[in-house]
Amino acid sequence: MSPYMLCPAPARPRLRARLLVPGALAAFAGAVVLLAVLHLDRRLAPLDPVSTMLSDYALSPGRWMWDGALLLTSTGSAVLLVALCRRGLLANPALVAAKALWCVSLLAVAVFAKDPQGGAITATGKIHLYASAVTCLSLPVVGWAMGRRHRDDPRWGRFATWSRRLALAAIPFYLPFIVPFAVNVILGGHLPTVATGLVERLMMVLEIALLGVLGYWAHRAMHPARLPYAGAGSVASPA
Repeated sequence: MSPYMLCPAPARPRLRARLLVPGALAAFAGAVVLLAVLHLDRRLAPLDPVSTMLSDYALSPGRWMWDGALLLTSTGSAVLLVALCRRGLLANPALVAAKALWCVSLLAVAVFAKDPQGGAITATGKIHLYASAVTCLSLPVVGWAMGRRHRDDPRWGRFATWSRRLALAAIPFYLPFIVPFAVNVILGGHLPTVATGLVERLMMVLEIALLGVLGYWAHRAMHPARLPYAGAGSVASPA
């Protein structure tokens, strides 16, 4: 008998708990709007999306929109973290720490701007670089691990599958940044990157989609009465 059949449906969450996921998704939606405006309005950010990095928006007139998008994403991610933990979907302390690290690193990317291209390397720029690296990797790790942990749970199989797929799809986009960086640091050579702006933006789209999946997953977990249980053959009645 599956252990999931023995678990009674949790009690209906209070209003404040039910507002966690909508609040997180609203924050993500706001961040997407700000990023879309930055890409479309060349007066705010006259940048080439194929060759320039996302963090170059911090050096443009639309910096406040870039910082706002990061702040909204970080805040929404923190609220989503609470929701995932409350529903038992993110119970591993290491994964909780990784998700929290994602939230903190987003704030660090906003606070510590990158060094201008060709300019002197500063401590602020280094912090930005390492925070960006953590940001790119931490969320896919959480998404993949969550999907793997819940892949055999009949309630969450579909969510777990998409969580793993999006996480695995995002990781290769990380390689064009980390491989040249490792070669330049370890071997002292220079390995150029190609179309880094486009690569980074594709990775951003995949990670936003992953956040959406995790948000919808948490939303469904907030309404256990609507979920079918393995072998039950019917939907549990509302509490």
